[in-house]
Amino acid sequence: MARFLFIAIVLALSTAAFAQTTCNYIGGTRYCNDATGGSSTANAIGGTTYINRSDGSSSTVNRIGGTAYQNNNDGSSATANTIGGTTYINRSDGSSATVNRIGGSSYINNSDGTTRVCNTVGSVQYCN
Repeated sequence: MARFLFIAIVLALSTAAFAQTTCNYIGGTRYCNDATGGSSTANAIGGTTYINRSDGSSSTVNRIGGTAYQNNNDGSSATANTIGGTTYINRSDGSSATVNRIGGSSYINNSDGTTRVCNTVGSVQYCN
């Protein structure tokens, strides 16, 4: 569940365009690449996950109890809570998202009406 919540947060809070995104785990690091040439890495050290993106932006994610807190280097932030089978994400700009996992697919519905679907095949995750 923790890995799913982390994936949901990273994908739902991404500022990249809604293009195909592919992520792989190699060792303890998550590597993601999108169709526009953007990339990111995520490393968990202790109770903090450090996210670095190719555009120079970065984030940290800390979990306290059942809530994940994301703080971005631009001053924005977000929280994520899972209740039942749904993860609720609230961002500091007032936008939000819900994430539902059904089988091997994750459905991310944003408050602006956009939707992303992520599917895991082996150790690779594909999102559109």
